[in-house]
Amino acid sequence: MSSSSSSAPASSSVSVSTATVAKLAFFSVAMIAFPIGTYFLTVDSYFGGNATYAGISAAVVANLVLFAYVGVAVLEDSKDSRSPVNIKKQQ
Repeated sequence: MSSSSSSAPASSSVSVSTATVAKLAFFSVAMIAFPIGTYFLTVDSYFGGNATYAGISAAVVANLVLFAYVGVAVLEDSKDSRSPVNIKKQQ
């Protein structure tokens, strides 16, 4: 049997900066804590026990956290000044 050789390295390690991991951790916690906190803070104080309006406000906050994460990711990507990588097919 002939074994096919691949040009891929045996171990592929991806270098991720600490700041990127910290941002991901922050937004992960924010995605859980902010909507739940918004619900419980608004259900009685702003909406008089109406759980529907409090749920809507929690959904709005969850979307705001999501949009903020996407915005931060786009800004982080635009600051990255890497040149495009040319990939050549090996024959």
